[in-house]
Formats: sequence, structure tokens, C-alpha cells
Amino acid sequence: MPQKFERNAMSLGRPEKLPDVCYSWWVLASLAILKRLHWVDKNAIVRFIYACQDDETGGFADRPGDCPDPFHTLFGIAGLSLLGVGSLQPVDAVLCMPKHALKEKSLC
Repeated sequence: MPQKFERNAMSLGRPEKLPDVCYSWWVLASLAILKRLHWVDKNAIVRFIYACQDDETGGFADRPGDCPDPFHTLFGIAGLSLLGVGSLQPVDAVLCMPKHALKEKSLC
């Protein structure tokens, strides 16, 4: 397993950058496509994503303590879905859309 995966799964692909919720999507979707989700520490990623959630106003920010926005909210929730967290509907790792919506519209 690559050392980067062990060190900090949330900063993959962006050397010398701070962790960011949207990486949960970019990294997890790529690994899901490759059938390698087992390479990351699911619990650590889930904790990081939830730490970026704003309980008062809703949504997710890029990092804990920052302001939430739609972009990071989408990718945070999609990342949680790829990890099978809670009762979230499964998300297609290629299109970042709920699988049931793709099926209903005959897109997959």
C-alpha cells in the first residue's frame, strides 16, 4: 500500500496541502472505481468529515471551523455514502449521483 494512504488519506493528490472534505470524494470515488476502498481508514475519514459539519447552520465546510458551502456539502455527503455511513443512499462513484436516480432515468 502506498505510504501516502497511511499518512493522511484526506490530502492525497495534493502534496503539501491541508486536509479538505472534498478530497473525501475525489479519493474515495477513485478508490471505489478501482475497488480499493479498503486502503483507507474509514473511521478516520468519517470523523474528519463530521468534524467539518456545521451543526448550527447545516452543511459541511472544507475544514473544521470554516463556513459550510454547497460544494463541500455535496462531496462530504457523497464521500460518506461511498463509505456506507448511516442510511445514505448509494452514490455512483463515476457520476456522483444517487444510484437510484440513475436507474430511474435509465442512465446506468
